[in-house]
Amino acid sequence: MTILAIDTSTPILKIGVYKGRLIQATIVQPPLTHAEQIIPAIEETFRKAGIAPANAGLIAVAGGPGSFTGLRIGIATAKGLSLALGIPLVLVPTLDIYGFAWREMGGIVVPVIDARKHRIYCARYSHGQNMGELMDIKPDQLLPKIDAEEEVHFIGPDADLLESICLERPGWIIHEPDAEKEVAAIAELGLRIFEEKGPADDAARPIYLREPEIGIPLAR
Repeated sequence: MTILAIDTSTPILKIGVYKGRLIQATIVQPPLTHAEQIIPAIEETFRKAGIAPANAGLIAVAGGPGSFTGLRIGIATAKGLSLALGIPLVLVPTLDIYGFAWREMGGIVVPVIDARKHRIYCARYSHGQNMGELMDIKPDQLLPKIDAEEEVHFIGPDADLLESICLERPGWIIHEPDAEKEVAAIAELGLRIFEEKGPADDAARPIYLREPEIGIPLAR
């Protein structure tokens, strides 16, 4: 199955075409915005992959947490393509993408995304499996949750926010992002979600761990 993978949850736009492996990826760095680049990036990725968009069998899009505006752009675009091309859509939790991408690591894997206001989105994974809740916390609140671990791998776009707590712990390591590995994980997890749960419904919305600062309040 050919899968279109989309991630707009962070400032780096990631698009991939996956068919058993990552065939082609397009990575767009700031200052270009997602709204400006997402459609051209999708078109370019399919063109370089030599595959027509209509031949995709699934669209997998990062569903959050992450940038409120970025998530809305990515999911709205994915829904529009899903409707126009008749292709099913799934939302993939953003932190799960990072945990799964780095599943070969021993110890504990902790994806980190800057949540602004001196907070981070994070979670704990072991061999790609979530070990608990998705968290929206201050960096120093994470320490008691992992303090007993001898081997911790901090990953994701903002892992360096945890640099200070790694200085005196030789088994705690910050890894550089790997955009292609991460976009492949979107497709692989998306296919798993689709096979287990089917496509997302029309009401699918981003995963927010807090109230958006704009728009209507979240339903409770």
